[in-house]
Amino acid sequence: MWIIISSLVFYMLSGPLIKLFLEFLTNEKNQGTDYVGMTIGYCERLIIIIFVVLDQFTALGLIIAAKSILRFSGDQSNRKVRKESEYVLVGTMVSLILGIANGLMLLWGFNAIRG
Repeated sequence: MWIIISSLVFYMLSGPLIKLFLEFLTNEKNQGTDYVGMTIGYCERLIIIIFVVLDQFTALGLIIAAKSILRFSGDQSNRKVRKESEYVLVGTMVSLILGIANGLMLLWGFNAIRG
């Protein structure tokens, strides 16, 4: 049971952890945020967790494909646009790793409860 509780705490802390990691990478503190990106990240990780628990690892490719469409759309000649798309890509990859880890923790917890 403690594994499931730990997984829920890990899920709740994943947004701020990713934000801190991205601030560390860019050496910039993002003061003015509307939390839209963080909300998208939580939804993304929830979908990842569901896919992992249901043993649908191939479906994770949908998330990567959808995010890569975002990354490669628009005018890539602008340096700021390229930087923002790299920021989104790094955030997505870290979110994917944390979501998979969280899903595996939940799966482990469910298996421990079932015996």
